Amino acid sequence: MNEKRDLFSLDGKVIIVTGGTRKYGYHMCGALVEAGGTVILTSREKARAQAIADEIGREGGRILGYELSLEDDESIDRLVADVISDHGKIDVLVNNARHIPRMPGADINRMELDLLFTVNCSGVILLTRSVAEEMKKTGGGNIINIGSIYGMVGQDLGIYDDPEKNYSWDYPFQKGGMIAYTKQVATVLARFNIRCNCLSLAGLLETAPDDPVFLQRYCEKTPLRRMANADDVKGPIVFLASDASSYMTGANLVIDGGWTAW
Repeated sequence: MNEKRDLFSLDGKVIIVTGGTRKYGYHMCGALVEAGGTVILTSREKARAQAIADEIGREGGRILGYELSLEDDESIDRLVADVISDHGKIDVLVNNARHIPRMPGADINRMELDLLFTVNCSGVILLTRSVAEEMKKTGGGNIINIGSIYGMVGQDLGIYDDPEKNYSWDYPFQKGGMIAYTKQVATVLARFNIRCNCLSLAGLLETAPDDPVFLQRYCEKTPLRRMANADDVKGPIVFLASDASSYMTGANLVIDGGWTAW
């Protein structure tokens, strides 16, 4: 008689989540811990990473805070080396961290754009490459890139009272590139039993502007008539990280309440 296997279990899996201290990353880390994974939560500041890890892990599970600066090659190499030294392997990498512009899109300059692309593009590529080399040594792995609906469609500025403060030149470029990068990584690394998928998300209620007009307009534009909540983020990330998605690679899983279905 065959034993029942939990396809969604992450027991024994070592999982790196970059940018796990806020927004989507926080809830994804919580879900991965709940599913049994050993989660490596990263942030530029190790003390902050560990404090958030302690908060998430209060109810049990294994989650640890590590330092990572994606603009620093040595920091990338050190993270991978430390995780291998401490845990012996890396099963899953979640590329979630993102540097957020410090100025409105209308004012953004070359210096800020260079930093954005160093962290959000070059850093992701270098970390993915380094982790993939370790995954090859252990016979496979799983890479999950966090995208956005604005990698698929243009911004609807009609939901904002002040469009000049809320549009972006860089974000759609980066997130659209993330979807294409996912497909390339998936095809290049498939022969090493390394999967790669993208998870494209829409707005999370708790991070929405404190603006009832914005919220109303957003919900009116969304077929399900609401923003995402924490649970809407948890299920998809566990699915992609687990064996439940074992025949899935190069895909873009869209979680947007139907925003892009119109």
